Amino acid sequence: MKLKRANELGNWTDRFKFYNGRYSLRSEKWCGNDVNYVEYLQNTSNIQLINPLERFNACTKSGRCCGMSLLSMLVHNGVFSSSDIQEGTEKLIDVNCNTLLSECQDDPVMSKILAYQLRQDKIDFNLLMKWSLSHYNKSEQVDYLLETAKKANQNGKYFLLAYHDTNLWHAVTGIGIMDGEWEWYGKKYDKCILTIDTNVLHEDEETSDIVSYGCTENACLFVNSETKEVCIPFYFDPEQSADMICGEDFKVFTLDDDNFVNYKEKINPSDSYDTKISDIILDISSVTVKNENKCDITVTDIDNTIYDGISECKAVFPNDGDEYVMREKDFKVQNTENAEDFGINFIDINHAVYTDFKGAANNIFYNSDEFNFDVSAPTDYNVSMVFEEGSYNFTPHYRFDFSGNTDNDFKAVQTDKGIILSSSDKVKCQVKVNDIIRDEQGLVSLSYTETKEEDEALKGYIVSPEEKIQKDAVTAVGNVLLTFDENGSLKYYTGENFDTEVQKGDVNCDGFIDAVDATLVLEAYAANSTDKSAYVGKTLGDCNGDDFVDANDASYILEKYAELSTK
Repeated sequence: MKLKRANELGNWTDRFKFYNGRYSLRSEKWCGNDVNYVEYLQNTSNIQLINPLERFNACTKSGRCCGMSLLSMLVHNGVFSSSDIQEGTEKLIDVNCNTLLSECQDDPVMSKILAYQLRQDKIDFNLLMKWSLSHYNKSEQVDYLLETAKKANQNGKYFLLAYHDTNLWHAVTGIGIMDGEWEWYGKKYDKCILTIDTNVLHEDEETSDIVSYGCTENACLFVNSETKEVCIPFYFDPEQSADMICGEDFKVFTLDDDNFVNYKEKINPSDSYDTKISDIILDISSVTVKNENKCDITVTDIDNTIYDGISECKAVFPNDGDEYVMREKDFKVQNTENAEDFGINFIDINHAVYTDFKGAANNIFYNSDEFNFDVSAPTDYNVSMVFEEGSYNFTPHYRFDFSGNTDNDFKAVQTDKGIILSSSDKVKCQVKVNDIIRDEQGLVSLSYTETKEEDEALKGYIVSPEEKIQKDAVTAVGNVLLTFDENGSLKYYTGENFDTEVQKGDVNCDGFIDAVDATLVLEAYAANSTDKSAYVGKTLGDCNGDDFVDANDASYILEKYAELSTK
């Protein structure tokens, strides 16, 4: 009965016949030979460009289930046709793909599957999924699943299901729902969510090939609508553990928004999605805390309600235990045990912040405009701020690294003009600015480095985004605005409205060129000579234009000081 109903809903036509399997690069050394990884790099957002190889592998090496499920959903729902995936096909089941790991990298169908497999890595999809899995309890997740499946029956639409439990992370295509009476392992269920699961295999009678079977009874998801208990018999092994799958830790993410699934994607992409989803994602953020058992998290949410992040934000995946998801206005992470190497990584739809401390940061604060921290003892810090395209106005540069040492605190605030750096004593900070090179279509330009393997079969290319990098350093007695001129070169501004440009030679940004600046240049010269941290950069310290900060620049500053003193 279930298989007959599944076939009526498109099981024999609107699914792939070949099976799900892993896809991974052989090695980082040959990643430039992989056309799919190259395409991923070209189409990534700024945040995804942080550790892109690791992200690509995390999404693909365990399988292609999400990509195959999303394509099945979109073809059945009429967003595009099977011929858009493989020319000449009338139904999705007619599509062929080379699934051999050694040969599938150049397969054009595999390229499309991987593009949708990597949808889960994009920030909007990733945050929405984490929010749903973290902030809706099992009963709420099951209720939404039943509601979505009922709507699918009424509208004839497919939808996405993503399962997570202690020993399972998997995506399938939901195709409908049936009422009835079923019993599995001594428990009764009254709802059956029909699914197409690419892990269910059998031997093709005509070709003897191992292929995906599609919908089968034991891979469907069964629900007791009263108790909200669920069971997927295909993944349940009572001999091992009654809670191996579908226990209290079981989570299910349900998604049926075609536009969101296909947002800026590979085939007939949508350019917007449901307003309700947009509003949710704009407010979601994820924070990963180092030494998380030694901290408190205080969150002020979008309604100005203050609550405890450790208990209320919930770890997304309990096995990891260190990631929290919130809809926030701002938050504070407090280092309650003065632990060293304490810090956070933070991501929202527009920004990402990564921190590293050689020492103890007491309190770390963040909201959508500013990041700051304070310390109780001198602490070395390294803070990276990454901005997504379209989330800033002041510069084409996407990543800022700030490193230094502070006895008190450090703050970086995003404004329309640039980034304001400040400290309660003085700013002493090394700055690195990265600019991803993109073409007119917004695609990331790539650079290739040939490997030196003697074996001809192993020769390849390391591929990486092409970047323009500027390095500088700044010492400021007060707040200073870091921004750029029309050529993209660093500039610094001070003043009440940050409208006073800091002149070359005024290396401490106090509005004067004097002996103090010369002393700071000599200190920086000495530090550079011994590979120590120096806090005067070329933008303000290279006064004679020879591309060095040295004693000649100190002499220039003293001469300028003497000249200004006589006026």
